[in-house]
Order: sequence, then C-alpha cells, then structure tokens
Amino acid sequence: MRLFALALCLLAPLAAQAHEDAPPPPATASVTRQFNHLPYGEADAAALLPVPSLPGCTLAREAVPDLERLLLAARAEGIELGTASCFRSVAYQRRVFCAGAGDCDRVAGLRARFVAPPGYSEHATGYAIDFVQRGGDCRAVEQCFFLTPGGQWLMRHAPEFGFELSFPAGNKQGVGWEPWHWRWVGAPAARTRFASAQASFPALPAVPQMKTAAGHEVRPPSLETAPGGGNYAVSTSRWGAAILLASSATLRP
Repeated sequence: MRLFALALCLLAPLAAQAHEDAPPPPATASVTRQFNHLPYGEADAAALLPVPSLPGCTLAREAVPDLERLLLAARAEGIELGTASCFRSVAYQRRVFCAGAGDCDRVAGLRARFVAPPGYSEHATGYAIDFVQRGGDCRAVEQCFFLTPGGQWLMRHAPEFGFELSFPAGNKQGVGWEPWHWRWVGAPAARTRFASAQASFPALPAVPQMKTAAGHEVRPPSLETAPGGGNYAVSTSRWGAAILLASSATLRP
C-alpha cells in the first residue's frame, strides 16, 4: 500500500485557479508540438450542444448522443459517471494552465506535463471530456479514478461509444497519464481533428476502425468483436493498479 500511496502523490495533477496571461499560441493544422502537446483550434460555438444528463457540460453536438448512450449504459450497471470538464475555450484553458503561477512562462515546461497549454488542449475541440466517479472517494482529475468502478467500466466499454483514452499510462507523447480524459472519435470530423495524435501517439484503449466494401469507415459494436482491435489489460486488484501507477510515474518526461 505504501507504493500505491507514493504513486498517487507522484502523479497528483496541478491544482487550478487563475489569472490571465499572454495570448495563446495559434492553433494550426501542422504537427508542431508545444511541450509535447499538439495544436487544436477552438470549436465554433454554434457547433456545441449542452449535454442533458450533465448540467454545465457542453460538447460538439454530434458527440452528445453517444455520450448520453454511454452514461445510460453505465447507469444500467449501477455506475454513476459525472464530469469535471467538457468543452473549454482557449481563454479558459489559459487560466487553467497559468493557475497560481507567478511566472507562467518560466514554469510552462513543468506544467505542460499535466495540463495542455492554451491552444493545445483537446477540450477546445468540443470532443473531449473529463469523467468523474459520482459518490466515490476519488477527487476529480486524479489517477485514483482508474481504480473506481467508473474508471474500470470505461476501460472496458468506452470505445463501444466512440470514446478513446487520449493519454494512457507511459504514452509516447510524454504527457502525464490521465485515466479520466477521453476524446470522442465517432465521426469523420472528429477523427480528422485527431488524425495527427492517432498516427503518432495511439490511444489505449482506442476506437478501432474497419472498412466496408464501399470504402466507408464504420465503428464495430465492441472491442471484443473487432478484428485486430486490440485490448487493454484492466487491473482488477489494487496492488496491480498501484504497480501501473508507479510505472507511469517513472515514464513521465
């Protein structure tokens, strides 16, 4: 248990409160990185829609039906999922990134291990959501989310609804493990937005894609039935999860 506690301490994310700082870097279509994060533009407000089951949560309108289906399926198994964050504007991301920093530029490299710089957050696309386990002891955006019933359920089922884990443990992108952060890639526009990330830094678990005879992409009904879809070993023991937490800590930049 000491290893488990130590791992949680090492991976605790930076807290957030904030002030305005310099304008964010421009988002481009290139694969230029900012502290290992990829650039993303901000979604048009007209393309966003409130999520009925999650007050205060707004996502790209085409992602909302799949999210509602996911929440309903989890609830049918006694799991209540909530959210800590959905769409975030670039301006809001600047406040999160520079929260409590006397000199945001000086500590930007360290902060970017845990928080995307403004202009480089998946949340600005309207396709990303940070889940929380309702009624549990794990606070929002902490690695202990992986151990919750909701965290384990998402690892098994989220890809069935078009969601994939952007920053798995030990990811090649060098970004801190975020078991709560999932992006939706259930439509061509979303897959195009994350094409660079998917090509260079695959999600795990990911949403597998298949080609029909007509050449159109379709999402298979589940990972288990997807040919070549791969899988993710979900730890069922607290000790196994502690080892994964500790391993992730050693792989951070």
